Amino acid sequence: MRSYFEKQYKNLKFVKETKASSGLRNAQIGAIHAISSFFTLRKNKAAIVVMPTGSGKTAVLMMTPYVVGSAKVLIVTPSVMVRGQIFEDFSLLKTLCHANVFSESVPKPSVYEMKHTYSDDYYQHIVDADVVVATPPCALSLSMNEGIKAMFDMVLIDEAHHVPARTWEQILMNMDRSKHILFTATPFRMDKKEIKGDMIYTYPLSMAYSDGIFGDIEYIPIDVAPNKDFLIAKKAERVFYSDRELGYDHYLMVRTDTKDKAKDLEDLYLKETALKLKRIDSSMSNSVVKKCIEELKSKSLDGIICVDMLGEGFDFPHLKIAAIHSPHKSLASALQFIGRFARTNAKNIGTAKFIAMNDEELFIENTVLYSNDAIWQDIIIDLSENKANEEEENKEYFKKFKKGEKTLIDANDEISLHSIRPNCHAKVYKASGFNIMGQFPKECNVSDNVLINESDNTVVGIGKDIVPPKWATGDALVDISNSLYMVHYQVETNLLFIYSQYKTEALYKSIAAAFCGSYEKLPKHQMNRVLGELKDFEIFNSGMQNRYVESGESYRISAGSDVSSAIDPATGRLYSAGHVFCKAIAEESAITIGYSSGSKMWSSTYFNIPQYVKWCDSNGKKISNVEIKVKTNTNFDYLPIPMKLTKYPDTIFLCDYDADVYSSPPVVKSTREQDEKQILTDISPRIINVENEKVTIEFCFGNEVEQIVCDTDGEYTSSTKKIMLVDGRGVVPLVDYLNEYPMQFKTTDDVLIHGIELLQGNPDAMVYSSDNIIGIEWELYGTDRKIEVNDPVHHPTGTSIQTTLETILKSDVENKYIIYDHSSSEMADFITLKESEHVMEVTLYHVKKMSSSTYNSSVGDVYEVAGQAVKSTTWLRTKQFFRKKIIDRNRTGHCQFKVGDFEDFKATMRQNKQLIGRIVIVQPGISKSTPMPDKIQQILAASNFYINNSGKVKSLEIWGSK
Repeated sequence: MRSYFEKQYKNLKFVKETKASSGLRNAQIGAIHAISSFFTLRKNKAAIVVMPTGSGKTAVLMMTPYVVGSAKVLIVTPSVMVRGQIFEDFSLLKTLCHANVFSESVPKPSVYEMKHTYSDDYYQHIVDADVVVATPPCALSLSMNEGIKAMFDMVLIDEAHHVPARTWEQILMNMDRSKHILFTATPFRMDKKEIKGDMIYTYPLSMAYSDGIFGDIEYIPIDVAPNKDFLIAKKAERVFYSDRELGYDHYLMVRTDTKDKAKDLEDLYLKETALKLKRIDSSMSNSVVKKCIEELKSKSLDGIICVDMLGEGFDFPHLKIAAIHSPHKSLASALQFIGRFARTNAKNIGTAKFIAMNDEELFIENTVLYSNDAIWQDIIIDLSENKANEEEENKEYFKKFKKGEKTLIDANDEISLHSIRPNCHAKVYKASGFNIMGQFPKECNVSDNVLINESDNTVVGIGKDIVPPKWATGDALVDISNSLYMVHYQVETNLLFIYSQYKTEALYKSIAAAFCGSYEKLPKHQMNRVLGELKDFEIFNSGMQNRYVESGESYRISAGSDVSSAIDPATGRLYSAGHVFCKAIAEESAITIGYSSGSKMWSSTYFNIPQYVKWCDSNGKKISNVEIKVKTNTNFDYLPIPMKLTKYPDTIFLCDYDADVYSSPPVVKSTREQDEKQILTDISPRIINVENEKVTIEFCFGNEVEQIVCDTDGEYTSSTKKIMLVDGRGVVPLVDYLNEYPMQFKTTDDVLIHGIELLQGNPDAMVYSSDNIIGIEWELYGTDRKIEVNDPVHHPTGTSIQTTLETILKSDVENKYIIYDHSSSEMADFITLKESEHVMEVTLYHVKKMSSSTYNSSVGDVYEVAGQAVKSTTWLRTKQFFRKKIIDRNRTGHCQFKVGDFEDFKATMRQNKQLIGRIVIVQPGISKSTPMPDKIQQILAASNFYINNSGKVKSLEIWGSK
């Protein structure tokens, strides 16, 4: 008698998916035919099918019994959740009917969900079923019954990378007479154990991306700092609300590795964010998961907190933001997890974002994102021999603390100073006018919980944050949390050290202002001295600031063993030292020490209060010692250290946003709902004036114009605060945001200014040449060189430069796409794309009219268009970033396609071809044959230098006049 699957084979259709109708994807068609052909040869070995997460392997799994003609099938799933999902889908053939493999009227199989280990009570259910779906323990009990296991002629394994585990492996051994088909996205394991079988079909991730199955992903790093979970949570909240503000229907998944940690994170997110999250794990039933998805769809939840491998089976493509508190320990698990977020089968979704800290668990590689690196664990110093003496010294030290003017006799009854053990982290200021009786700022909420030690100028404050729960109204119920603040002033160096659990720039400044008459941050070359008087360096985390940030790699972070070995003299010409964290020997003892820009230093050690003060004082002496010359005797020494900014050079010709702004730009707040959404990087800042002590920058958004002044202390001020930003949950003035993320300034003699630091490059490398100036015969086109663009109000007649440029570009048949993007927040006026067998060549054209009556005489015009050209190289940092920017611009009505189709463009950009960029400045006012003033030569030489060092752009051309 023929089985159900044999009977229904005739109803099976291999319909290919098109834009107009549902069907099977390329991956699914290839996989099912591979399975069919494999078993026509009556193979006894297991068949392994490799398909990336999101490519539709569940549909292939369900089609397999039909094409092979199976009698009875056992499906083994990794979790209760996945078991329930496959049971429901197979019972209704929901996925296969949706793909037009079957019609809705096709007879459905009898599917049994095995929820308990086998007993005779379940015998008839199994006899009557065509398909049995079970988790490993239940499947193992079934496979141990000789009579039952003989009924099955096929075993399908979902998530087959688990197979080498003992239970999974035993199931297949017990059912050795059945056909075995193993499905996985990752055919490898962290423990190197083999997944036994023939790999009959592999669909690579690159092809999944090319076919649009695997979407764009973005990594949003957080600098190494204490309070990791808090920082990740706040960043996740900011990204979530920014995406929602931009109109994306995105949801958040918070990932950790244990149920206890998940409970802690649930509490953290509840207290510190406004996000509505639900904690779930893989032991929960499919009905619980379905209810959770319904709550997400109804927007009563903003996301979920998940434990470990919940990524296997939680199918909700709107999950696009991952807050990774505990990274996966294997590449297989990480790829499974990432694949869940890279799905593209939903509307109104954008780039998947992964938020994690650049700490010891992060590998800096394209394919391996997370790892558990033992090097980064805390270094434990054995102080047992000195314990007795240390305890005695501590008792004497704590007796010196007072509460106000009174001796705190019972200090430890109210605040246990002995139990306070801060992690070694300090913000350092050069300060004067220290007042130990200063009051902590109101936002610290320390009240009278302040202890003072006048003998060493140390103040300890315990803040109590009292707020009502988010679910309660009124003040009847409150939550209380304690926060530690410490201030220590070193008289001999005039250095102020601040410890704060909340590490915002604004709070540090408020605390410094409360205790000092004046204060200023320290430049990196002084902070670098904390590495002085040490030996045997092992640098296992370092950052390098790219002086040519337009390349896209604005900040390179390296982590691992002896990362300095990757630095060479050529690296030192392109990068300057950023942060560093290392192990070294100090007086025969191993220590860890690190510093960063922002005037911060830290160690992985936790100290009590007197040890912490000694740690500050020891490093303070080194910071202030001008005689110290740091030499690590590693390749880290090749990196130049920026110096303190004392005055602004008059050679500044462009400014741009900090690299972190491009990584996660805030949304600009509009006063009118009907206005289109814009992000900060859509606003092009313009330098208005440069003086020794300050630079004035103008920002324009709609009808709002705001001028912001930046002084040599890196402080940004504005008299109007007109432009506001939606940054996460809050709304902040642009000027306050720039104080957190300062602008970068570049000069025509290769100087980079960022915050309070100045880095001198190689001015001799900037040499002017007229070789890249191409004379265009504008007269042949009837071009009016004083009209930049035709518009119905100002220039309804006459042939503009842009009109002529469009004619020239369209005459080049190699331009597969011509995109027009002229607007206030443009990528360029025109963008073209040419395609060859292995390369895509993208050219950005920046147009500026001829304002003056003579050639080579308008410095202002050249300044403006050259700055636009240099900054636009950031859009070419990666193919993915360029594609995303075009899509975002087109979505808001910009980037109009003059030649080519938008949908075809997206498909073209998914091809596995190298992206190469070119920049063209179109300025008829520049003439190759007319003598050129030195100032214009300097601007063009600098532009050519910065663009050629950007990494992705192979040339700069200037289309001027003959």
